[in-house]
Parts: sequence; C-alpha cells; structure tokens
Amino acid sequence: MRRLKVMLVEDNDFTRSTVAAALREEDCEVVAAVATAKEAMLAAEQHKLDCAVVDLHLGQGPSGIDVAHGLRDRDPRLGIVLLTSFADPRLLSGDQRPLPRGTVYVVKDDVRTTSQLREKLDQACASRGPNGVTLAGRVSLTDLQVELLRMVADGLTNSEIAKRRVVSERSVETALSRISRKLDIEALPGENPRVLLTQAYYSLVGGSGGR
Repeated sequence: MRRLKVMLVEDNDFTRSTVAAALREEDCEVVAAVATAKEAMLAAEQHKLDCAVVDLHLGQGPSGIDVAHGLRDRDPRLGIVLLTSFADPRLLSGDQRPLPRGTVYVVKDDVRTTSQLREKLDQACASRGPNGVTLAGRVSLTDLQVELLRMVADGLTNSEIAKRRVVSERSVETALSRISRKLDIEALPGENPRVLLTQAYYSLVGGSGGR
C-alpha cells in the first residue's frame, strides 16, 4: 500500500479533524485540510496531490461537486472521493451538476473502519482520468420525485407544490403516494404521511443537519 498525498475539504471542524486522523492512520499524508472551496483550490495549487476527499455540503456557496469539477479541470488524473451524509447528491439541490468522471461517491454511514475509507481512496486513484468510472449514491427515486420529497420536507403544502409545478393537487397527491410506496412508507392510523415523508428525507440526508 503506497503512501498517498491527500487534501481534505470539510467545513465541519470536528468532522475534518476526525477524517484527517483516519486518513493518517491508513498511511495517507494529509497535506491540506481546509473548509472552503476557495481554500481547496489554493491548496491544490500549492501541493502535489494523489487524491482529494471532499464533503458534498460545504455550507453557503459552492458545493463539493463544484469543488470536484474545479479540481478535475485542474488535474485530470487526480483521485476524487466525495464523502457525505447524503444518500444521493440530488437530495442537496435539484440543480446539482453531475459528478466529474472518476469520482467515487461515499456515504459516511457506509464507512465503518479506516481501512474501508482507504479502499475508497485507492478506488478513486485507480479510476481517475478520462476513462474512469463515476460511482454515485442513488436512491430509487426519479429526479422529479426527489424534488417533490425535498419540497415536502421544506414544509410546502400540496397546493403550494401544485402551483410551483403547474399541476393539479390531485397529481401531487398521486406522486407523493408513489414516493411513499418506493420508500416503503406505510402510515399507520393516527400517523401523518407528510411527517413520515419528511422523516424519510432527513434520514436520507443523514439527519437534520444534512452533514
């Protein structure tokens, strides 16, 4: 196992220090650990990197996908791991760009050990370049269904969703029922289906903060 020079991009201080420690334990040299897109691009200019580990949600401003595209444009051979709590990048925003080719998408809850994290880095380094394969987490919903689920989680009523989508409220009700079936949500007597859909959304983004 060769030593990798890695840049870590994570806006949460505790998570950044925790992931950095895990990388060092797996024979990675963390040459930069930064919090913002701007810092990431500056660090990429200053250091020779084998791989970048980037969080999807970096707060206000550019997302981790934007950072990944910037890094890929600068270095087509760079290994890129997108490490996130979001089960699918579409859950962050409906207008997200596709992942750059060769990116390995990793959901944090799926990583149980430091060695598993190292495996993802090795995978990203092996798949980098123009012929690499992009691996992205996906939930079993269409883009429209993801958007509707996010609207429900944002507190919009069926009427408000119908106005935004320029469809009937009946169409919205039918669409939400289909989403519930796909997510195996069955409301018991006394339970609110919209509350259950909202809970499902936050479960898919890794909790209320979506970190």
